[in-house]
Amino acid sequence: MEIGSLITRAVLTVEEGDSFHDAAIWMIERGIGSAVVLKDGKPTGVITDRDALRVIARGTDIASMTVRDCVTRGLKTVTPALELQEAARVMRDKGFRHLVVVDESDELYGVFSMRDLVVGLLQERAEMGAAQV
Repeated sequence: MEIGSLITRAVLTVEEGDSFHDAAIWMIERGIGSAVVLKDGKPTGVITDRDALRVIARGTDIASMTVRDCVTRGLKTVTPALELQEAARVMRDKGFRHLVVVDESDELYGVFSMRDLVVGLLQERAEMGAAQV
């Protein structure tokens, strides 16, 4: 199964120059754990709820920080055609809870999360069970 049908398309995006405090509030307001960072309209990184916790735990003044100060670098993007099992491997091997999904032009397509992975695995399991009947 390809991940395309499981991807969350309504993604919170932020710019590198945005206030990290504001980005954290936007994530809380939407009840989500990550935001995709854009530069010139292209994804360059991800910030997560874990990043916010890390900043707070260090005692850093979050109000004076920008997204650029906290963004997770080394963004690994994938395409909607990626197979579910391969997405699971990438997430496990890289320690990611979110994968940024781009189209053939490297434009943001959506985000594939751990929740999406679980849904996909359950769907595959149900389909396998139905095929055995």
